[in-house]
Amino acid sequence: MKVVFLARKFEDGDKISEYVKSLAEALVERGHGAAIIAFDDGAYYSIDKRVEVIRTDLHYEGDSLYSWSMMLNNEMKEKARELLEDREFDIIHANDWSTVPGATAMKEYLDRPMVLTIHSTENERGFSDPNSSLISEMEWKGCKSADKVLVNSEDTLNSVKFDLEVPEEKVKIKDPILDAWPEPALKIYESLINVEEVKN
Repeated sequence: MKVVFLARKFEDGDKISEYVKSLAEALVERGHGAAIIAFDDGAYYSIDKRVEVIRTDLHYEGDSLYSWSMMLNNEMKEKARELLEDREFDIIHANDWSTVPGATAMKEYLDRPMVLTIHSTENERGFSDPNSSLISEMEWKGCKSADKVLVNSEDTLNSVKFDLEVPEEKVKIKDPILDAWPEPALKIYESLINVEEVKN
């Protein structure tokens, strides 16, 4: 089993980075493959050397986090295309709205299952960004496209179900501490691969 992760940034101490790192390292420890594609902001990171980390440049400042993220996704898609020309991956795992366009394009192009972790919704964050409605729409599109949506808290679970209208059976709450992380996520990956094998 091989999983490619998309994350807006990857650095030690960042909550989403540590989440992605824990999953990627759990995969390689069990003999699976893992790669992480993230923006190269020069930040330091440490990770098991068996995990492939691909950092992408983006020479574009952008006038907002939203427009910058959309440009980043174009670069991520190109890096993913280059990566997948050489080797196959079974699962695409996106993290939050900022990686949704790249992940959904990869899912469609590769016909592979997609997992999306929503670490918090724009509704939870209070719609404080000038592009909040666009960000919320991106969350909705990502959840609609994903085969499975993961959340880390009851509050986010409720927001995903009620604000983003995601069917309850599609969402799984997995607390990295309480659920003996990351075994539950690995089981979700395996179940998605088995479904794909049955379909084919």
